[in-house]
Amino acid sequence: MWIRVKETVRFAIDGEMPERFINIANRRRLRIFNLHVIDGRMYGFIGAGDFPLLREAAGKAGVTLSVTDRLGLVPRLRRYRHRAGFVLGAGLFCLILWYLSLFVWFVETENVPDVYAVSVSDALQQAGLRTGVLTSSVEGDLLEKELEAGLPQFRMIRVTRMGCRARVQFIPLRTTTPKAADNTPCDLIADDAGEIVSVIACAGLPLVKPGDVVYPGDTLISGLFNGQGDRNTLVHAEGSVTALVEYTCSTVVPFRQTVTVPTGRVVHIHRPMLFGLEIPLFGEKPRGLFRRSVREVRPDIPGLSLPFVLRNEDWTELCYVEKNIPEETCIDQGEAELRRKLSVIPYEETVSSDRRVTPVNGGIRVTRHYVLLREISQTRPLLYNDSELRQPE
Repeated sequence: MWIRVKETVRFAIDGEMPERFINIANRRRLRIFNLHVIDGRMYGFIGAGDFPLLREAAGKAGVTLSVTDRLGLVPRLRRYRHRAGFVLGAGLFCLILWYLSLFVWFVETENVPDVYAVSVSDALQQAGLRTGVLTSSVEGDLLEKELEAGLPQFRMIRVTRMGCRARVQFIPLRTTTPKAADNTPCDLIADDAGEIVSVIACAGLPLVKPGDVVYPGDTLISGLFNGQGDRNTLVHAEGSVTALVEYTCSTVVPFRQTVTVPTGRVVHIHRPMLFGLEIPLFGEKPRGLFRRSVREVRPDIPGLSLPFVLRNEDWTELCYVEKNIPEETCIDQGEAELRRKLSVIPYEETVSSDRRVTPVNGGIRVTRHYVLLREISQTRPLLYNDSELRQPE
């Protein structure tokens, strides 16, 4: 049954000149609707908030108004206020809504390339950002640092929450050149310098062969070739070109660093989880600088798989101190930074890698020279007037 949410008053008009009353109400912009006559008596409807103003118009017109019924959600609920079961059910419904508002039900990610979709999902799960987690545990700064440490492919990660919805925005280290549409004539050009290893042309005219050395911007597979007669044909070049590419990266690691060390204080929090939802009854997350470790214990009953998990969280308090770092540790940190830089480059295989460590003022410089096997082709739209400026071989 359809129920009007806003409260509406149904009233009866008694008097000799109801038309004058209606005209006065219209001049005062009081919205009366659904006027009808039953057994010589006129009835109408108006919003409950405007009914007191309607009585003033009735007094001026010399008619009498009487309320015959009140419609809407509030009057309907008011009828059940003396029923204990209804009041208890309404209170339980409000309690369930409040309880459900304590959890995150939607986790949205933005600007995630398909190649990183699996690693991003794993990182979110490991950081504890998933459907059913408490909204109080979603702190932007801590989650951002944890995600950035586990996802070096992105320059910046931003975590925001609005109600029961958490949004994670990923900003890549570099922007990629957009691909041309499938029906747009284009060339395949080199995006890096290297020695060609293999050329597979599915559409278009290959202009390079294995053993050739190319440089950024060189055409690998042309979308322009001779057609019938003297006319040139423009196509969408498709294919794969792999090459050996040299890549050198370096980083400087200082000996004197600000690091985090445990203070000795550990906060233990136990959170039972039922059907993937955390029950917020035992302890709150501590404030400050902490490192978290999580252990989940599931009751082991032979023949039964219970939807109950006990989540044990150990929060170790940390503080910042300055100290001298051993050289081997600095080298390890430099290697980790170089691996992070290398991870943002799409490649198929590392052919060779040479490391060089040199001292600098107050630290060391770690340099690696890589030879990578990677796909170097990218699309470049081919303009129609290119056929007048360039002739295919």
